[in-house]
Amino acid sequence: MEVLSVRDYRNNLATYFDRAAEGEKILIRRKNSLYALVSVGNEDLTLSPTQQRHVEGMTESIKRSWEQIKQMEAGEIPTKSAMSFIDEL
Repeated sequence: MEVLSVRDYRNNLATYFDRAAEGEKILIRRKNSLYALVSVGNEDLTLSPTQQRHVEGMTESIKRSWEQIKQMEAGEIPTKSAMSFIDEL
């Protein structure tokens, strides 16, 4: 583990990102505080149940809007403005 100044870090960004990607923890000192540069993998990026429900709700809303667009193009329902669709989201 190495402690760098902000200047050293800034002057060698690619090197330190590569080292972090290899699993090394890089510490950067800024004034009297330390910050860590660490690689975060996809397995570290998870949604909470609440966030997951929100994403699922948005996905369903977009699917419904897309179905309505297809119905409008087929002449099955009256057309709507884009703002009407946005208001529904």
